[in-house]
Amino acid sequence: MALKTQYHDEDEMDQIPTTGSKSTTTNASAPKANAKPAPASTPLAEDEVGFGDEANQEYLKSEDFLPVIQIEKNQVARFAFAPGFKLKHAKVHYLEGHGSFRCISTKDKQAVCCQKAGKPKDRFVGLVIRYQNADPKTGKFANNDTKPEIAIEAVRLSRANYRDINEAIEEGQSVYDIDLKMRHDESRSFGYRFTRIAPTPRWKMIESDLPALLEPYKDGTKLASRLGKTLNSVELTGILTGASDSDDTAESVEKLKAVMDEED
Repeated sequence: MALKTQYHDEDEMDQIPTTGSKSTTTNASAPKANAKPAPASTPLAEDEVGFGDEANQEYLKSEDFLPVIQIEKNQVARFAFAPGFKLKHAKVHYLEGHGSFRCISTKDKQAVCCQKAGKPKDRFVGLVIRYQNADPKTGKFANNDTKPEIAIEAVRLSRANYRDINEAIEEGQSVYDIDLKMRHDESRSFGYRFTRIAPTPRWKMIESDLPALLEPYKDGTKLASRLGKTLNSVELTGILTGASDSDDTAESVEKLKAVMDEED
């Protein structure tokens, strides 16, 4: 069953970990007259990286980095949901130039994000096993004996994606029992389509390798970080109020509303 559209990606807006200085505690009392001056602290060295650096490429492959599936218009991605990991969910807003951020409104109070950026939309993220050696055009393997080469990634889903995937599962089956194929939806400017490509996940061939690969994600923090940035009311007020008079901002909000209304 073909599935519907997903959010377009804003990964370029995500925060990248940086090396910071350690905090120090100062003594507020006046120094003694004969006290020797404290030795100057040596600042921690900062990392310097360049595009294409081998060390930087290794960081992107490390367990501290959880990429979101991205594909070109003419490509597909084949994946399976990681067993034992439930989806993460949040209400999110999107703003051009700032990416996705979580809604902070409550049932009893509408926050500045909803006042300035409109009604939030549902976003789900799932931890997935992506097959690196599946054909990028078809999602198929060379033959039935081909062992998969895998990577642990995240997939973002709209409410419509979630609903349709749930409906595509056959009776007596779980979402963890199938492989899915993801591709761009040719009928619209944004979004993806999902179809079931196999009734049995290919990772079963290397099942003994999975526990070690999935261990770094068990606490759920890395997966939850792919829902969108978490900002407080002061930060949101500064961003949304400062951008409220921008034609570009108004246009981006309306564009997202249109895309997301189609998903629902």
